[in-house]
Amino acid sequence: MSPVDLTVLNLRVPVVDAVCATACGDWLSAADLWFETFRDSSFRGLAARCGAEAALQAGLLDLAEYFYVGLRELPDIPEDLGMLRRENEPVRRARLDYFQRRLEGWRDEGGLEGASELMSLRFYREVIRRLLVMPSGGRDLAAVAPLLARAYARLGAHASLLALWRTNREGLAGTDVAPMVSRAERLFRWQSDPPLENVRRFERAHPAGPALGIALGQAEGL
Repeated sequence: MSPVDLTVLNLRVPVVDAVCATACGDWLSAADLWFETFRDSSFRGLAARCGAEAALQAGLLDLAEYFYVGLRELPDIPEDLGMLRRENEPVRRARLDYFQRRLEGWRDEGGLEGASELMSLRFYREVIRRLLVMPSGGRDLAAVAPLLARAYARLGAHASLLALWRTNREGLAGTDVAPMVSRAERLFRWQSDPPLENVRRFERAHPAGPALGIALGQAEGL
């Protein structure tokens, strides 16, 4: 670890919070925090790399492209990030078709069917909004709860996923949600750990871990 005072550093740029959010798989928060960190030249390469990952994981494809502008400064795009971007290319194309239909006056019917399409397009936040405002009379809990759980899991909204599991365990039985809950429980516990512990987790396990030490060393020289 660099001897840089992480507490003082985070007053200038939220790099520690961004690292911790990434280590804990809180993709929505991580994308926002790396966006703020990207403004600091000392961390631009790291923020571009991790911000693009977080944005792609959270389905924020436009924000991911913003980070990719910064990645052009790197000699090579990290392979794991390139794979994640390629995985999202069919989704990007499907979104273009979706928006074109909307421009032509098409409107989805709403409800569960519309939410399912939004989920296939990785509009996770929109899925959650739609399901939560759906009238209770037309809500099929057996269908809604798993879809809502998957959206929470993809965003890294661990507390929301665990609360849904506690209140709808029977409705989620027999689905693929249990492994997501197990992962969320572990990552949610990590969120309560001291920041330095999650920074070390990031350095040990994340592909960009070595780049953090380099960026911290540059910051120390400012």
